[in-house]
Amino acid sequence: MSDHPSREQLLDLFNWASPGMLVTDAAGAVVLANKAAAELLRDDARAGTKLPGALGIDDYESLLAAGTPVENREAAFANPDFSSGYANLGFGDVDGKPYGFWALRPVTTHPTPSPVPGEGSSTATAWIAQVDRSDQAYTPVGGDAVEFIQAYYDNCPVAIHLIEEDGTVAHANWKDIAIVGASEHPDTYVGHHIRHIYADQHVVEDFLGRWGEDAPIIDFRADFLNKGERVPVVIFSTANVENDKLKNTRCFVFPDSHPDRERDKVKALDLGF
Repeated sequence: MSDHPSREQLLDLFNWASPGMLVTDAAGAVVLANKAAAELLRDDARAGTKLPGALGIDDYESLLAAGTPVENREAAFANPDFSSGYANLGFGDVDGKPYGFWALRPVTTHPTPSPVPGEGSSTATAWIAQVDRSDQAYTPVGGDAVEFIQAYYDNCPVAIHLIEEDGTVAHANWKDIAIVGASEHPDTYVGHHIRHIYADQHVVEDFLGRWGEDAPIIDFRADFLNKGERVPVVIFSTANVENDKLKNTRCFVFPDSHPDRERDKVKALDLGF
């Protein structure tokens, strides 16, 4: 496993990621929720809310007792435009107490990028617009949350990597390293260019341009490579851009709940999001 991203990077990753990110205590009550979770769950993302019940997951206690990661669990969301999707859940300790670490992926009606624009209020473009819109009710987490975000990075079963401006993988969590088959030798992946893990080079070349232009990649089905074998994934990725310069990406990669579905297509940059 690589080192954790910096404190600044972790806070940016949590607050402004495109999937919902939450931490719950042993009783399933929300401790932390990011902006995307607040959009997806509305009042159900508030501190103290029993998250499993709100998602329609009624076996949280047994999942916590087992302690094994859960992937692509069907879940219900309060957002009327994005009312269904999937939950990935892992478990770990912070200061000797057990917590649940959740990644929530909404189902959209149309990914971005795409050769043709989507229509309606439930597209990937509509989703990232909700995440990015201003909301005075949301207060970004601060330094006291870093320990929880580090535990999230180490335990939630969603692949996370941060890519630098030149395409180098600066940081990758355990799940990301595993999904590309580099668990035994993480340094064969971390510190190298991201293009090596994509099965289709035209896809990653398109993505490299999008990250530099702060254009999102949301609910996009692609294939990674694990020792030469294709691995179907769903990508949620945005960029941390400052003064027109890419600082790093915020890439979340989920094992595809529907691996037999056709892979999504890219096209020339469309910045009308």
